[in-house]
Amino acid sequence: MIVGQGLSGTCFAWRSYFGNKTFKIIDKENSFSASKASVGIYNPITGRKYNVTWNVDKLFYELKCFYKKVEKKLNQKLLYEKNIFRPFKGNNEVNDWNIRLASKKYLKFCEKINDDGVLTNTSGYLDVNKFLLSSKKYFDNLRRYKSENFDVTKLKIKKNYFSYKNEEFKYVIMCTGISEKKINLFKDIKLNGVSGNSIIVKSKIGNDSIINKGINILPIKKNVYHIGSTYYHNMKDEGPDELVSKTKNLIKEDISLIDSKFGIRSTSKDRRPIIGEHNKIKKLFIMNAMGSKGVSQAPYCSKKLFNYINEDKNIDKEINIDRYRS
Repeated sequence: MIVGQGLSGTCFAWRSYFGNKTFKIIDKENSFSASKASVGIYNPITGRKYNVTWNVDKLFYELKCFYKKVEKKLNQKLLYEKNIFRPFKGNNEVNDWNIRLASKKYLKFCEKINDDGVLTNTSGYLDVNKFLLSSKKYFDNLRRYKSENFDVTKLKIKKNYFSYKNEEFKYVIMCTGISEKKINLFKDIKLNGVSGNSIIVKSKIGNDSIINKGINILPIKKNVYHIGSTYYHNMKDEGPDELVSKTKNLIKEDISLIDSKFGIRSTSKDRRPIIGEHNKIKKLFIMNAMGSKGVSQAPYCSKKLFNYINEDKNIDKEINIDRYRS
């Protein structure tokens, strides 16, 4: 049983499907699901300090293989490659980037650099909404999906299996994001809620690359852009005003707001995913805390957890739940 059909649950479901394992997804879509507000960008260089993403080569190799395999099965385009343009404010930023590009770990991601900015590659975006909805429809047709609220009081732990509403399961995989705080099966971990908005606007920016400068401006079709995201250390919908203001300051073009999206990301203290088995209840697993990098981390983490369950392979210590138990 896979509980939750966000990025984590959907990726693990596809792992199970491709691995010829039977499964059922239990999900009742939350109005505050992190996937709702996700712009879906994968980016090898992130954060205010422009750090190279942890484990970037393995993560990005896996995400491309994984999503393309799902694309083929669904016969739908989901993953799009796009460079990212990072405009400079002044000479200091030019100098900072020239220093970074002296390192091979940065240089391999550089397409070009000039006085206006730096263009980086090995990036793009996943159409998250299409990925989730198409996967849901596909698994529902196979009778492997059920739309309902997960009731933890109905989960019964037997000697060699779990019972849930008259069905038996060998394993239970909790992929519930921030809702895990309420379900509270994994009491030994602390999840933090980070709320945020993204917006969809109409504008004549005329740029085919993703623009990154405090926010990400993603062209999704002619004169239409998906922009995100805000980060608040709470679980409130702060609305789109901050994003609208930042967008106007950055692009200096008229924009027309089409839609605003809201979600709550689940994060860990060290900003790494949390993957592994319950410390007391055997065969109960968690896959959580993807944060803002779910598109790039969920394929890799689902593979690690699937192989741990079925082949007894190790989970990387950086993402292993055991790091909370030392």
